[in-house]
Amino acid sequence: MKNIVLIGMPASGKSTIGKMLSKKIKYEHYDIDRYLEMKENKKISTIFSEEGEKYFRDLETKYIKELSERKGIIISTGGGAVKRAENMEELKKNGIIIFLSRKIEDIAKENHKYRPLLQNIENINKLYKERIELYNMYADITIENNKTLYKITDRITEILKRKNII
Repeated sequence: MKNIVLIGMPASGKSTIGKMLSKKIKYEHYDIDRYLEMKENKKISTIFSEEGEKYFRDLETKYIKELSERKGIIISTGGGAVKRAENMEELKKNGIIIFLSRKIEDIAKENHKYRPLLQNIENINKLYKERIELYNMYADITIENNKTLYKITDRITEILKRKNII
């Protein structure tokens, strides 16, 4: 059984769609950010402020490797997981990578109270420009997140069934 891995910008719907897909196809869902916080017993914001981004990225890689060894699960990555090739190599070994693409304008409309990197459109554009090539390069499937979450979840399920993944 292959894992289903969701990648994309912050606020592209990875966690929400991952949870919905989990219920629909009966796979366990793991959100890398929440998993890391649980394992470390610390919020990511605290890890960033106390230890810095490199330390966080090292932890992220550690837990991506750990979860990638499992089979038949859904993994919602953090938006920056694609920044390290080793993360994506691990996720691809036993997973199908789905890029949830969402318009920058739609991301900007969301409430990003707890996401300092998304506080303004300039930061969102900067992140997008840094990462879009990586999302496209690693994606096995690209899904536009421009409909209801239920329609997106149904579309993913349909594609995975057609490809004999589920």
